[in-house]
Amino acid sequence: MTNIHEQIMPDPTTWRLYGTVGCHLCEIAESLLLQAQAVADIRWQSIDIAELPEQEMLEFADKIPVLVTATKTLYYPFSIMDIIALS
Repeated sequence: MTNIHEQIMPDPTTWRLYGTVGCHLCEIAESLLLQAQAVADIRWQSIDIAELPEQEMLEFADKIPVLVTATKTLYYPFSIMDIIALS
């Protein structure tokens, strides 16, 4: 399994939310991130695992949504307080 913290992040201050289209848990995670942005300086991008190379896609397939920062990974379920604690 690839260590996602060792992958080169183009901008280490921008978090990644791994998910896919039609995933209701991913939609909840996005909503939590939007709420957290109201009180914390958080930048994030959604990454659709369907667009990743097959090996990476398979690593995330049964774990999404997954929130990755430069140093931490949160696997769902996570709360708004978990997100804010990362900021």
